[in-house]
Amino acid sequence: MQKRKAFVVSVERVIAIANLKGGVGKTTTVLNLAGFAAAAGRRVLAVDTDPQGSLTQILLPESGLAGRTLTDAFRERAQSLDGVRQASVLAGVDLVPASLGLDAVLQAATAWTGREYVLLEMLTPHLAEYDVILIDCRPAIDISVTNALTVARWMLVPAECSFMALDGYEYVQTLAHQIQKRINPQLTLLGILPTRYRAGTSHAQASLAEIERQVDEVNPPVRFNPVRLAVAAADAPAYKASLAQFAPSSAVGHDYRDATERTVAFLEGRP
Repeated sequence: MQKRKAFVVSVERVIAIANLKGGVGKTTTVLNLAGFAAAAGRRVLAVDTDPQGSLTQILLPESGLAGRTLTDAFRERAQSLDGVRQASVLAGVDLVPASLGLDAVLQAATAWTGREYVLLEMLTPHLAEYDVILIDCRPAIDISVTNALTVARWMLVPAECSFMALDGYEYVQTLAHQIQKRINPQLTLLGILPTRYRAGTSHAQASLAEIERQVDEVNPPVRFNPVRLAVAAADAPAYKASLAQFAPSSAVGHDYRDATERTVAFLEGRP
C-alpha cells in the first residue's frame, strides 16, 4: 500500500472563514479581506470551496468561468493547484474556483483514505507564494469544510448581529474542536467578526453585546469592530469588485479595511 506523504498540518497564514449559518457574510468577508489586503500590497489566494460558487462568480472574468475548478482537482486528487488557480479580477488576488459538480465529487470522497488532507496536499506547493490564503467555506458540515479546517491555522467566524447570530458559530466551533483533537492540533479561532450591524437599533446593540460576551469567553487573539450593514457591500459584487475598489471611503469600506488591517497585522506579528 502506498504511504501518504507526511505534511505539517496547518500553516501560519491560512484562514478558513466559516460559520454553519448561511447569510452571515462569509463570502462578503473573504471578498473584502482579499481586496483590502491586496490593495495594501499583499499577495492573496482565495479558495472557493462552496459548490454554489458565489465567490467564483464575483472574482472570475467571464472568460475564466469555463476553466478547471476545485472539482477537477478533487476528482483527480491533484498534488498542486497548477491549472486550477486563476488570476482574479482583483489585482494581486488569485482564485481557486468552485463549481456545482463539487458536491458529487465530495460524496464519492467519503470512501477515500486520507480524505481530510486532499486540499492540504494541493495547497502545500503554493504556500510560499502568498502572504494570505483565505478559504471560503460553505454553511454545512461536509468534507470540503473538514478539508478547510485541516489545512487552516486560523478560523475566522463572521456572525450576523441578530439574535440567532451565534447558532452557526457554536456548531462550527464544535466541529473545529473535533478537527483540532483528531487532525489539526494547531487550528485556532482567530476571532468572531460581527457583520450586518444596524447601528442605532436596540436589536443590533443587544445582539452585538451577546457576540462580545462570547468573544470575552473564548478570548481569541484578534478582536474585531462590527461591520455595518450597508448597500455598498451588496452592490460591489455586482460590479465584480471588492469595497477596496468600489467604495473604499464608505462606512462599510472603513469597517472591512479595519478588519483586514487587524488580521494582517496579527499574521505578520505586528501590534
